[in-house]
Amino acid sequence: MMTPIIDKVTIFNVRRICMVSSLASNASFTKSEAHSGNGMVATKDRLSTEAGLEMLKMGGNAVDAGVAACLAVGVVEPESSGIGGGGYMTFQVGNEGGVIGFPMKGPLSGKPDLYELTGEASVGSFGWAGVKNDENIHGYKSIAVPGCVAGLLEAHSRFGKLPLAEVVAPAIAIARNGFHPEWFTLYKFGSLSSMLLRYSELGNTFMPNGTLPYGGIDGPYVLKQPNLANALEAIAKDGIDGFYRGELTETLVADIQNNGGFLTMEDFDQYKPFYWDRGLEFNYHGKTVRVPRFACAGITSAMTLKILDGFDITGAGHNTVDMLHLYISAARMAYADRFEYVADPEFADVPWNGLVSDDYTRKRQKEIKEQVPESFLPGNPWIEEGREPKFVLESSKPRPDNGTTHLAVIDGEGNAVSITNTIMSGFGSGIIPKGTGIVMNNGMMWYDPTPNRVNSIAPGKYPLNNMTPALVLGKDGVEIAVGASGGRRITNCVTSLIVKMVDFSMNPQAAIDAPRVDCSSPTTDVGPELDPTVVAGLESKGHSVRVLGEGFTQTGFAKFASPVAITKNGSEFRGGVDTFHAAYAEGL
Repeated sequence: MMTPIIDKVTIFNVRRICMVSSLASNASFTKSEAHSGNGMVATKDRLSTEAGLEMLKMGGNAVDAGVAACLAVGVVEPESSGIGGGGYMTFQVGNEGGVIGFPMKGPLSGKPDLYELTGEASVGSFGWAGVKNDENIHGYKSIAVPGCVAGLLEAHSRFGKLPLAEVVAPAIAIARNGFHPEWFTLYKFGSLSSMLLRYSELGNTFMPNGTLPYGGIDGPYVLKQPNLANALEAIAKDGIDGFYRGELTETLVADIQNNGGFLTMEDFDQYKPFYWDRGLEFNYHGKTVRVPRFACAGITSAMTLKILDGFDITGAGHNTVDMLHLYISAARMAYADRFEYVADPEFADVPWNGLVSDDYTRKRQKEIKEQVPESFLPGNPWIEEGREPKFVLESSKPRPDNGTTHLAVIDGEGNAVSITNTIMSGFGSGIIPKGTGIVMNNGMMWYDPTPNRVNSIAPGKYPLNNMTPALVLGKDGVEIAVGASGGRRITNCVTSLIVKMVDFSMNPQAAIDAPRVDCSSPTTDVGPELDPTVVAGLESKGHSVRVLGEGFTQTGFAKFASPVAITKNGSEFRGGVDTFHAAYAEGL
């Protein structure tokens, strides 16, 4: 039985956790909120949070702490993130604010017909057309160019206060000396055992004795990753060249190419992170929200909240039928436009300005009626662009509808980072190039493998991804740093938490634990905690609602994306994290 196992592990291995209520036969848990008067770090593991706090104690700022924590969490949650992946950092340092983008990138040899299709219309978690031997989902041919190191070091070189070697040191120490995997990592290792058994280097790294990590009377299992420690030391010593142009790069590329993969030395050498001053900013109920630009979920989050900005959400009441009807309608309109238009702007003509224009937003707001349509269709933002598209590609809408991490830091001076980093699905490609210790991403899974569509493969193209780390700013600076892991469920998680914290003044832990909805699949998914009369009310308006009970575990034990959030109100810092995860928040 799953429930008793969850209860025991949660009670004994997750710090600061308590039972607060019981709904029918479902036990509901929460973590007590972290409080501080001088800064806060919230990540998906205690050790990575401690790595960030160590930087703050040494006089570093939020960027130092964020980089250290991100590198450390890649060591302690190797199934979810790491230097073999990519992501985004939304930041505010002093008067400078923006986004550094470092998503995975397709190889220069990529072309629309890179993979042989099986004829299956929809496979895998993304619902793309089937590919022979699932080569786009796992294995050497699923690896895209990783951006994590380039992005984190770009942020550090611009804004960090501490020497790079000191910032990388905690991750090196954890990898070299070993650590006791947290309960959530043990759970994920077990659920991904088929990957550990399929790929020998992966299995040898994380099951060195031929068994999964475990605890016991004689002491818990200690997981050491000496090859990863060596790789991190090369980065600490040689910076960006240590990962993209050095001996480590040669080792990575040689193993990938010897096994039929696509990446070359040139692919690594040409990788450059994005730097977007201010990022994508928009107003939401008196606040400024900042998210990443272009081919991620930032614009989808922006469109959702901009539509909601035209309604009295507070007056509608938290999680009422009227409030959720508005939220679901806005989110589904944003998703419809996302799959129709959004892609790498170098390879598709995308109406970026039209999609987030006030005029287009007002049009979409007027489309929200008392009853929802049979399906939400994309709009026509080309009108607001004042032009016709240069060319039109078929949409890359998946037929139906997890490996990612998120962390946040706000330091005592109000500097803040919100970082999402991913290797894509659990253990990414499943590939650790021999001798490197680096779990490589399966970023090629993001592409639509069918040619001639808006998100089809092309040389050096960035695929559309789901990350949307956000900052919310008020008159005195950053007030909220929030983000989540969880694939397509990320954007609804982030926007719903912003609604809860901005419109209903919820503290971060309360917002995270309150019932949420997700609109990324054909049904609107809700948890069993949501009032059944509200569910019935939504259905009466035409919404197709699916209540996710005990049988649904898409994102680990949680049923939705897995968030962390920090709020700052004057000198009061509060941190909240996913209760059903080993995530941990702590302040100075």
